[in-house]
Amino acid sequence: MPDTSRVRRQPSPVRLFAIAVAAAVVSLILTLSFDFADHAPAPHGVRLAVAAPAGFTRELSAGLAHAAPGGFTVVAEPTAQAVAGSVRSQSAAGGLVAGAAGPVTIVTAGAAGPAQQQAITAALTAAATAFHRQARPLDVAPLPANDRAGLSVFVFELGLLVPSVIGGVGLFLAGRRFRIWWRIAAAALFALLAALASALVLNVVFGALTGATLALIGVGFLGALAFVAFIAACQAVVGLPGTGLAALAFVFVGNAVSGGTLAFAFLPDGFRQVAPWLPNGAVVSAARDVAYLPDASLQHPLLVLGIWLAGSLAVLVRMDLLHVAERRHTPEREAEIYATPGTSHIRQRRARRRARRRAAAAGPPPASASPAGAR
Repeated sequence: MPDTSRVRRQPSPVRLFAIAVAAAVVSLILTLSFDFADHAPAPHGVRLAVAAPAGFTRELSAGLAHAAPGGFTVVAEPTAQAVAGSVRSQSAAGGLVAGAAGPVTIVTAGAAGPAQQQAITAALTAAATAFHRQARPLDVAPLPANDRAGLSVFVFELGLLVPSVIGGVGLFLAGRRFRIWWRIAAAALFALLAALASALVLNVVFGALTGATLALIGVGFLGALAFVAFIAACQAVVGLPGTGLAALAFVFVGNAVSGGTLAFAFLPDGFRQVAPWLPNGAVVSAARDVAYLPDASLQHPLLVLGIWLAGSLAVLVRMDLLHVAERRHTPEREAEIYATPGTSHIRQRRARRRARRRAAAAGPPPASASPAGAR
């Protein structure tokens, strides 16, 4: 009779079709995420600095509230210079300067995003028309000729994110049998090289994001390191599937609401609240500020990147301590311990504790009976 134990099973194409279906689902989720974020932009609490007579300011505020309820918040400023300063620092997204009579000046910053500039210009032009005033535009921070669409900051962020995800997988596969900190050291080298490459390409090759190359490299380094450190933390906890968790946060949600194509204040509910606290948006905001809006504050984007980086490193420290504790018990399994996800170590620990408790509850083993005839 033939030895059936040695008969190999024929390979099944089921896995191929499963992968095809899974890839299609990923495409669907990605499309839904981006389209939900960008399909119907509308202002929500967009701050407008206004230097005008008190009566004009009150009527303007009432008119904007009627035309776009909750869309704009009017903030009075004493002078035209104060309005321009607020717009340059982006403490106000746009502004308007008006006298007792004559034309009004609509103040915007094209570098803050063409979509935002167009929405503010359209709203204030309509308001000026209602007042029977002529409107004149003033762009206090225009985009350079080599970045007319204002998309270079989005390209900068995307050029850090995609290699971070791919590189994170490679670092895990190549370094999972080493101590975690070897992967983090390699990740830091990757982050520095990626930031240098992205900043130099956009600056030297294309002439966009110019004027603050060192600051841009610093932003890129922190952004790429935050991306890849979070990916490493997820992988340390659950293994390679952790890459999917990071991709869900950064690619499916973070990239859709990064602010590269649409300002945060124009996003729908849910996305609008989350966007400013994701590293994608922090990278875009910081890169835009250092390149085009030097008067803007970097405090919030740097805080966000710091929080993500510190949180990731805290998880990695915890996983490393767990590896060290496991290595004390079985030092001969060092490489295997490093390659095992933290969740598996925790399950194994709990299983050992339960076994010890059961053994303790059972008590000592009974003494063996004396051999027959023993004296």
